[in-house]
Amino acid sequence: MANTGQVCTAIKRLYVHEKVFDPLVEALVAHAKNATVGDGLTKGVTHGPLNNKMQYNIVTGLLDDAKQQGAKVLCGGEAPEGPGYFFPPTLVTDVKEGVRLVDEEQFGPVLPVIPFTDVDDAVTRANASPFGLGGSVWTRDSEKGAQIAARLETGVTWVNAHITGDFAGKPPPFGGAKMSGIGREHGRAGLEEYTDLKTIRVAKKL
Repeated sequence: MANTGQVCTAIKRLYVHEKVFDPLVEALVAHAKNATVGDGLTKGVTHGPLNNKMQYNIVTGLLDDAKQQGAKVLCGGEAPEGPGYFFPPTLVTDVKEGVRLVDEEQFGPVLPVIPFTDVDDAVTRANASPFGLGGSVWTRDSEKGAQIAARLETGVTWVNAHITGDFAGKPPPFGGAKMSGIGREHGRAGLEEYTDLKTIRVAKKL
C-alpha cells in the first residue's frame, strides 16, 4: 500500500482464487501488521497520514459501511490515538459487489479481499466496475496471465507486478478506461493527443 493507498493506480480490491485465499490472506495480514504508521519524517515509519480530513472521512466511512454489512476486519480498522489523519493498513473480507468499499474508490489503506472460483466470473466482476485505470493479474503461468490481462477493461494492466514501468526514461503510454480518464500521456499515443485527425474526401467525378 504505497503512499498509504493514495496512488491513482493503487489496488482498490483484490480477487483471490479460493484455493489460495486463506494462505494469501494470512500472508497479507502478516505484511500489513509489520507497517509502522506515523510522521513520514520519522525514521522507521512506513505509512504516513491520509491527505486531509475529507479523505480520512471517506476512507473511514467506507469501512464503517462495510462493517455494518457484515464485513470482517482482519487487521487495522482503528485509527491510532493522537492528532493527524493516520490510519493503519486494513484488510477486509466477507464483502462483495454492492458494498461501497468494493464498488467505490477508497484511495486509502483499506483493501477488500474477495474470493472467486471461476476466472471468467472474476473477469466479469472486475469489468463491472465503472472505473478502469489500472489492474494486475498474478499467476505462475505468465502466458495465461497475459491472456487474462487482455480481457480486463483497464488502461494499464500488469502481470505479476503492479505499478512498475520506466516512467522516468521512455515511459509507455498511460491512461485509463471508462470513468478513469480520457486519452493517453507518454509515447506516440501521448503525442497524438496534441493533434487533430483530419479527413479529406476528393470526389472522383464532378
